[in-house]
Amino acid sequence: MRRNLSELEQKIILLLKRNSRMSIVDMASELGTSRITAKKALDSIISSGRIKKFTISLADEEKDMVLLYTDSLENIPGNLILERFSLIDGSYMVILYYEDLIKIKKTNIKRVEIATSRESYENMKRVENIRCDYCGKEIKNNPISVEIRGKTYYLCCPNCERDIKKRGEMILEEDSRH
Repeated sequence: MRRNLSELEQKIILLLKRNSRMSIVDMASELGTSRITAKKALDSIISSGRIKKFTISLADEEKDMVLLYTDSLENIPGNLILERFSLIDGSYMVILYYEDLIKIKKTNIKRVEIATSRESYENMKRVENIRCDYCGKEIKNNPISVEIRGKTYYLCCPNCERDIKKRGEMILEEDSRH
């Protein structure tokens, strides 16, 4: 059974979903913690096995793909598969580049869908025990993130988002007067 992630660990995961190559120094700065604390939290996440891999996404790799539904992966070369989903009925959905579809031979293809683009989101529905950086209330749904002066704040609702942005604007106004 997996242990629950701390609030700091969950916030680090949110940052890494936005930029998987973010440095520990930048994470610590955005989260308002020390570099050592951020490093320990990241090491804990990695050692727990929660992070499967760190990766980058190229714009050219996000278009002209095929969603292929099949009962067997036997005749689909693994090096062509971008993503694979095992479905509840025992079949598979795989994502390939459109141009690789012709390389598949003798496979029982149930259905093919052509996708013109793929988008990934920072959507993290499985957050637990993260508190709003403005009002302190536990965030039940997806946190709203706002960046102010290089720091990321996680908020529970549009009202807290509006209020923290106002506070950030006032701080910026004060800084410009000094």
